[in-house]
Amino acid sequence: MSAAMRNPAAKPETADGPVVAVRDLRAWYRLRLFGVDREVKAVDGITFEVRKDEIYGLAGESSSGKSTLVKTIAGAMRPPLEIVGGEIQFSFMDGTMGLNRAPADLVERVRWRHLSYVMQGSMSVLNPVRRIGTSFFDFAFRHMGLDKAGFEAAVVAHLARVNLPASVLKAYPHELSGGMRQRVTIALATICRPQFIIADEPTTALDVVVQKDVLAMFRSIQREMASSVLFVTHDMGVHAHLTDRLGIMYAGRLVEEARTPDVFARPRHPYTRHLIHSLPRIGDDRPRSGLEGTPPSLANPPSGCRFHPRCAFATERCRVEVPPMEQVAPDHRVACFEKDRVEATP
Repeated sequence: MSAAMRNPAAKPETADGPVVAVRDLRAWYRLRLFGVDREVKAVDGITFEVRKDEIYGLAGESSSGKSTLVKTIAGAMRPPLEIVGGEIQFSFMDGTMGLNRAPADLVERVRWRHLSYVMQGSMSVLNPVRRIGTSFFDFAFRHMGLDKAGFEAAVVAHLARVNLPASVLKAYPHELSGGMRQRVTIALATICRPQFIIADEPTTALDVVVQKDVLAMFRSIQREMASSVLFVTHDMGVHAHLTDRLGIMYAGRLVEEARTPDVFARPRHPYTRHLIHSLPRIGDDRPRSGLEGTPPSLANPPSGCRFHPRCAFATERCRVEVPPMEQVAPDHRVACFEKDRVEATP
């Protein structure tokens, strides 16, 4: 085992290289039901990277594969989910095997110290019978190299960054509001100042006012630590407010990626166009129509472009060929044969 594998922090980082690079990743649920083998292609050939000191957004409707993708990157996989192809490379780890294939002792050193994960429904993951201070000790103490007094002082200072008083350390989760519990989970994920943070729908259960405060706090913490973030939500308004670059997922594949302002100003994929046009706008009271049809089954996805059964721009070519991801402008990629027609349509 190399020195970098024994100590992931020993691997030097390049100034311009990505913090995480995903190449042609395929992660499928492999099931055997009533004697029949089934494969659910939840993540099917995805390539993207998260750069240093950026918030990369991932959007798409439910069942598009977003949560499966982040579980795979975080190494939080359980059967029947398995990686069947592709690579995951971190700047703080040697090799391209990802956390799911790394030795247990290496995963233990990397988690929370170099990579942290704010899971979907994270307000419910706090142990209801353990005080918040005990949860901080369980998550972070062994990673920070401090004595107990120094660790407690660091936790109190970090709580202040997320606008929480030290008194929450003595509280049980049920004694806190939803917004306070969400701030606690974000503080837990950032206390060790990790290089890479995955946040999966961290504001879904919050009301709009609390959500705004949590997002501002999240951005402030990210800037202070210069961490890279993979931020997952179906809420395009949140992406517009928070993220630097944005990837759009549909039916297990990435269909468009660009700087967030460019996605909103010039969507080139018809699915992205629908997501943008469905947003309410001040002064515009025209009714918004939903997208016809339903997302395809990932156990039996359609041939060609997976969006073609619901696409107003689809041609025969779309039904039989898989559109490659092509660069159409600096930092802008799209997988669509009819991208020029999409852009030209008002």
